[in-house]
Amino acid sequence: MLDFDKTRLEDEKRTHATQFRHGESLGALVAEAAAAQGVDKSVFLRQAVAKEATRVLEARSRHVLTAEDAALFAAALDAPPAPTPRAIAAAKAYRRRVVHAD
Repeated sequence: MLDFDKTRLEDEKRTHATQFRHGESLGALVAEAAAAQGVDKSVFLRQAVAKEATRVLEARSRHVLTAEDAALFAAALDAPPAPTPRAIAAAKAYRRRVVHAD
């Protein structure tokens, strides 16, 4: 069977339709993959779209650092660089413009 988790998506009432045009090669590929999984093309396509959409959104929701990048990031947090003259001027300009409610 499919390697997808059964989710509430399969239990929802199917009230929306999405159509797209494709060529013979993609049509044959989808038909063969659906048959190999023992499901209808519509089931295969719904699950494949859900899996890819979830993957895309999850990839955008977090950053994965290598061990080297994580060490560099932690080091930068532990020892931040001194502010530049431009940054100091920007902070002063901000303090002149913004009134705090303290």
